[in-house]
Amino acid sequence: MSRPVRDRPRVNPEAPDNRADVLGAREPLPGRQALLLAALLIGLVLMGLQLWLLTVALDMYLAGEGESLWLLALVSGLVFAGGLLAWRRSA
Repeated sequence: MSRPVRDRPRVNPEAPDNRADVLGAREPLPGRQALLLAALLIGLVLMGLQLWLLTVALDMYLAGEGESLWLLALVSGLVFAGGLLAWRRSA
């Protein structure tokens, strides 16, 4: 079933073809791709650090050494809060 004429998008035959822009095939601004890659790598490193801290904290808990256990969990929580803050500021 075809759409009524009033609902069809207007096409200007003299306008340049903007389909590539609509589909997101444009080139990023200079330096933008490197900036996004750096942010991704920093996020991955911090997530790896957080996972390592939680693994060490669980190992210490299971070994019965709970003195500095909360310090490790606190540092891991700070890394998580920093990630949330960075995500919130970028949106």
